[in-house]
Amino acid sequence: MPDWKSDVAEFARQELPAETAERLIGMLRPAIRLSAAEDGEVVVGRLGGVARLPSAMAWPSCADGWPLSFVAELDCGALTRYETDIVLPDTGTLLFFLSTRPEHETQVIYVPSGTVVAERPVPDDRANVHAEQALAAATEPTWPGRDHPALADAFGSIDEAHEAVWDHVVDEEAGESFEMELEDFKAAGASGPPHQVGGYSDCSAFQDSIEAVAARAAGAGLPGDPAFHEEARQWVTLLQVAGAGAAEMTWGDYAYLLWGVRKDHLAARDFSKVHFDARGRWH
Repeated sequence: MPDWKSDVAEFARQELPAETAERLIGMLRPAIRLSAAEDGEVVVGRLGGVARLPSAMAWPSCADGWPLSFVAELDCGALTRYETDIVLPDTGTLLFFLSTRPEHETQVIYVPSGTVVAERPVPDDRANVHAEQALAAATEPTWPGRDHPALADAFGSIDEAHEAVWDHVVDEEAGESFEMELEDFKAAGASGPPHQVGGYSDCSAFQDSIEAVAARAAGAGLPGDPAFHEEARQWVTLLQVAGAGAAEMTWGDYAYLLWGVRKDHLAARDFSKVHFDARGRWH
């Protein structure tokens, strides 16, 4: 068993019936957890700072010319050192831009290795400039939220998963469920804002997974429909960013930014059709 999975597996086996625990363990996915880089750590990307764009590329903007704000840059080559459940490009960089308007229009740009880039100032004050924060990485386990479509594959239905896992009582005297214990387990190991690449998006922050949100946006029907679950299976977490004080990125109370991408688009290095979602109370 890989190291990233062992602690959660041990916890699940202590708290759940054996068969249920093994089903949940089998669903765990590795994510690359991103955090502020300390001296000596390998830098895999950054939040904020000045965008480095290909020399011939115009500043990303909305269709009406409203400039987007630069959010993050990921070094794909550096990220290949860490295990995750998605297949990123093994070279080049990914740039993430977002508008400051409520519609939150976005662009994700893949810059192949060897492309000549230059630092580019923002066109005007409609685009935010965030303080730069270098990022380090580690592989950590993630698990599905209580209404994640993948639970139907493992347990037969979402309702059966609720009964078997999340609502399973682990302490009758205190009335504590496995879901409550799992959140405490997660909080005990937390080390800053949950930025991540790959894995299940943060189940405590999002009412629905990016897979479910993207499937609905694609017109695949409702949860429970075969077409909905089939479409949901095609989507993965590309990047999750939480409010980060050190980078002066605060979008509201517990606000998150989340970019999802279809597996086939990721394989083709096509980031023109990412699905963006935001949660929390925005300023």
